[in-house]
Amino acid sequence: MNPLKPTCGKLILEIGNWPPPVCSWSMSLVGLRKELEARGWECRVMNLNENRRKPSPEYIDVQGFWDYVLKLCRCIKDGCAVHVRVNGEAIKGYILAFLALLAAKIGHRPALLTYGGGHQQTYFPAPRLSFRHLAFSVLFRLAARIYCNNQTVKNVILGTGIPSERVLPIPHTSAEYIEFSPLPLPQALREFLDRHDGVFFSYVCYRKEFVLDFLAEVIRRSRKLWPRIGFLFVGPWERELPPMEEFLSAQGIRDSIFLMGSIPHEMFLTLLSRSLAYIRTPITDGVCSSVLESLALRIPVLASHNSTRPHGTELWEPGNVEALLFLMKQVIENRVEFVARLPEVRLEDNTAKLANDIETLCLNHVLKSPYPATVELS
Repeated sequence: MNPLKPTCGKLILEIGNWPPPVCSWSMSLVGLRKELEARGWECRVMNLNENRRKPSPEYIDVQGFWDYVLKLCRCIKDGCAVHVRVNGEAIKGYILAFLALLAAKIGHRPALLTYGGGHQQTYFPAPRLSFRHLAFSVLFRLAARIYCNNQTVKNVILGTGIPSERVLPIPHTSAEYIEFSPLPLPQALREFLDRHDGVFFSYVCYRKEFVLDFLAEVIRRSRKLWPRIGFLFVGPWERELPPMEEFLSAQGIRDSIFLMGSIPHEMFLTLLSRSLAYIRTPITDGVCSSVLESLALRIPVLASHNSTRPHGTELWEPGNVEALLFLMKQVIENRVEFVARLPEVRLEDNTAKLANDIETLCLNHVLKSPYPATVELS
């Protein structure tokens, strides 16, 4: 007779972005799923990315709001813990995260939250007693654990009254993310690189946090100073590419830029490693994964000052065109010296750290729960 064997609670629903398109959230989700499955977990993924309506065996597709609710409840009924991602920039993302955590709590399943934003975003933090502050306070209280990317973000979260031990800072990037083999470049890109003495690299999307007007002014000014220096933009999602093209043409800078959409991470690192420096414009991102990856690969980073940039980043005050142009001039004229003073940046295995904590929390929940674990025939 085959004995009954408990699953020990090793069943989890990960809600977030699955590539393509590729971003730090999708990278971390892919890495975490791989790590959990290697440990014997069944890791289901509910995809909220741009490709969410396309059915795939890799993830649970989402066709609309009620489809999301139905599939969420079905996974909780099956015994899944729930881990969802949110930031302070999107109301829709907040609603989806709130429903996921609330459903997990009602279903007596572990409710885990990754707050993927920086410490100064549109909707959070917010003034005390404001509706936004109250909304995020309620959201955070639904989670048994909140993951964020650094201590500064943790301090902001603690401002809602959450106990410190429930908030764990773990950067989104991980050591394995910079292990890559350079990929061959498209012919058009090789021709662009041949026409220029060097290129500045930037991950940009057609969204307000990337302050494209500021970046356009920097490029216009730089063309007069260094006509043989180009710019390589990657990252816009498929729906963002047409308005991005229109914007660059309207600003009169299209010829100075090689624009690519969302690309595989190995291609991202290949292009990054070919650049003079990485220009990072948002201030809402906290400790950005691509900034850490750049420094680990010894690529200079010129970033807007948001009070959480890692050591070795060259900073300019947001909106200060002259300050960024000055840093670009230093890179162009003294790049070898620039690189030589970069600190040694070693990324930790943050994927394993995250998986360790998830595993501990979920298995402890099963042991303490008055509700029996799911059983299966072996």
